[in-house]
Amino acid sequence: MVNVPSYSPIQHLEIGRLKFFVSNTPMKFLTAFSYPKNAFFKHLLSLLVMITFLGTSTSVNAQEGEWVDLELVLAIDLSSSVDQNEWELQAIGIAEAFRNPSLIETIQSSAPNGIAVAVVQWSSNNSQSLAVDWTLVSDAASGRALSRKIKRMPRMVGGGQTGIYGAIDFSIRQFKNSGYTSWRKVIDISGDGQANSGARPGTIRDRAVDEGVIINGLAIINEEPFVDRYFRDKVIGGPGAFLMRAEDYDDFATAILRKLIREIGPPLASPLPYGPIFSESYPLTSSAKSHVISADAAILLPVSWTMQ
Repeated sequence: MVNVPSYSPIQHLEIGRLKFFVSNTPMKFLTAFSYPKNAFFKHLLSLLVMITFLGTSTSVNAQEGEWVDLELVLAIDLSSSVDQNEWELQAIGIAEAFRNPSLIETIQSSAPNGIAVAVVQWSSNNSQSLAVDWTLVSDAASGRALSRKIKRMPRMVGGGQTGIYGAIDFSIRQFKNSGYTSWRKVIDISGDGQANSGARPGTIRDRAVDEGVIINGLAIINEEPFVDRYFRDKVIGGPGAFLMRAEDYDDFATAILRKLIREIGPPLASPLPYGPIFSESYPLTSSAKSHVISADAAILLPVSWTMQ
């Protein structure tokens, strides 16, 4: 019978020339085995214990925060091109959407764990603000609670240029402090113009996609008729990303409701494939990545995502 040495609060494992310090919990795993005389097997067993220890720590960290089916940042353009009336139309449109029975029904059917929503206001590249902190929406009551917060939020960004790069960068950082955990993170960015402040948005969009964040867009075309094409080619990105178009700010409320239903709807039920197939689509010419547009829904989608 092999004598097992007594345990101290902290034990040492030597693997090659590296020394690891581990607590008694993983070390107790060793008591079920006698110490093998062969050094190779001893080191192998030690390595397996360390992998188990580190894997346990990683899984605990991954479970931090309340689990939801979607974390959604609504990023609202408040640059100088957006006057007070247009700002109010955006705020009221989003607030009323979360009172709409169709949206609440979509959340309850497609996101049984609820969704976490934050609202960001942005203008120039260095001008952003978290206007409404992360709020859980899972039913009509929580939808009304978020609606009240949005209606009461002040305009925290006063004019400036259009810094889409900064808006996306700021929105990405909000996920790190959301207090929630999900497999799907989306930035919903709305605007009425092309970027004219800060770096080009393509690079930060690509970084967001690399970090697992999807960027969808809502282009308001009353100022620039082709801003939807710009958003399509330079702003949106990620699996299933899409763009919706509003003719003007009066059309914003209808567009944002339909957009939220699209974002929260059936794709949340299963990770792949993203996005429905639109039967009535026709090509939209572009020198960049090829996309198609659904005329009846005013949604722009990459061709590769509609062919699944």
